[in-house]
Amino acid sequence: MTIVAGKIEPLKRLKETLHNHGIYRFNSIGDIKAFLQRYESEKKDIPATVKLKTDEEIKALEEASKKAIEIRDKNLFNKVLYYFKARKLIKNHAALVNNYEAEVSKRCTDSYRELEFIKETVEGLYSTIAGAIGENAVVSELQKLSDNHYLINDFSLTFDPPIFNKRENDRIYSIQIDHLLICKSGVFVLETKYWSAQSIENLDLRSPVEQIKRASFALFVFLNSDTNQGLVRHHWGSKKIPIRNIIVMTNKAPKSDFQHVKVLPLDKLNGYIKYFDEIFDETETKNIFNYLDDEAQQNT
Repeated sequence: MTIVAGKIEPLKRLKETLHNHGIYRFNSIGDIKAFLQRYESEKKDIPATVKLKTDEEIKALEEASKKAIEIRDKNLFNKVLYYFKARKLIKNHAALVNNYEAEVSKRCTDSYRELEFIKETVEGLYSTIAGAIGENAVVSELQKLSDNHYLINDFSLTFDPPIFNKRENDRIYSIQIDHLLICKSGVFVLETKYWSAQSIENLDLRSPVEQIKRASFALFVFLNSDTNQGLVRHHWGSKKIPIRNIIVMTNKAPKSDFQHVKVLPLDKLNGYIKYFDEIFDETETKNIFNYLDDEAQQNT
């Protein structure tokens, strides 16, 4: 199984956004999907759930009150110490019992509002969730490869001074890559897009082809201008680390082919990666991974 480092960026961003809204019930995309599927049944169950929890609270207050009274009546010291505690517990218990129906109704209303708020917030984050679903699917697919493959998710680097692309007249100060796969046949730069047919035709959206070519150019210069990657020197000279560009379309895909970038559906991804000849041994592959992972860690 592929060795994986780092979490996918949309999932991290999604959890941060949810936490900023006070929503902590989701730990994965699966949790969110399950919530949306169970929303109506969870809403329907609110009255019974609230009533059960209220009954449990009444019982807990009653038991706590009895225990506090017993401790209070043991001696004079406890009478002073536990007087107000016992009084508060008795008061809370009585208030809940005497206003049972009104309290249950209020709690149901609050639960409906909270559930609706969570649903609206999640649905408002559709594009982020879709991106996370797509990237998670790519990670799951890449994990099916053997353990001499290394995957870095949400790989980013900054450059000082910037890397200059003379052909494009572009100074590149930083790059961010969805997935970086290192294996015996080289380095694969992978961008994941969960795009609809309408998004593919939308002229306002930035071209993922240009995006990945820009990141790949900077990474190629960065990797091949350094000699500290732990490669065994060939008797002909220093080895080059090849970089191949893949855009993985986990929904719809364009019919066109593009120069220097392979556009693939998810089910063709691993087959394409396995197509290339091995040029590094296991030690060299691991050294390249460690080098890139260390550089990425220093940039965080």
